[in-house]
Amino acid sequence: MKNLIGVFLTIFVLASCSSSRESKTVKTELKREKILAEQAALKEAIETRQFIVKFDRLYFRHGGWAQLKPRANFLIVDGKKAIVSSAYIGRSASTLPIEGIKVQGYYSDYEVINNSSKGLYEIKLKVSRGGDTFDLFLTVGKDGQCHTSLSSLRIDYVNYSGHVVPILPQEFKSNTEVSTI
Repeated sequence: MKNLIGVFLTIFVLASCSSSRESKTVKTELKREKILAEQAALKEAIETRQFIVKFDRLYFRHGGWAQLKPRANFLIVDGKKAIVSSAYIGRSASTLPIEGIKVQGYYSDYEVINNSSKGLYEIKLKVSRGGDTFDLFLTVGKDGQCHTSLSSLRIDYVNYSGHVVPILPQEFKSNTEVSTI
């Protein structure tokens, strides 16, 4: 009787160990597939020019950094439009101090360089509205981390870091129903 309980206990322990190995391999495969899907979505967003860069940090010109709220500090590139809203600390060529950058306009000179050996995308674009023109240089990694440099005639050169989020296409849903009379 004791041998029978020992045999069943041994079989149970061996079965549980083998199932945990299988579940670990399944989990790693699912993680790998998820990472590949995110990288494909990021690549498509950059190529179709539909993405948001949420800024996490502002880097000062002479060292130091400030933590930013990504909800209020961002760059949106959608189609031919671009929106930049971010904090700014630095010199300006104006009598009034500039504490933020907010530009909504059209971009030009959009150029993407895919450096697949390093796993980076380098994006250059100019956002302009009226007399203001901002040059943006983005370096995006495969994982979505982004370093952004922004310059203009009226402000100092400024750097941000953050992450890229693809803009997902949304289906149009009508709230009104058409009834037949």
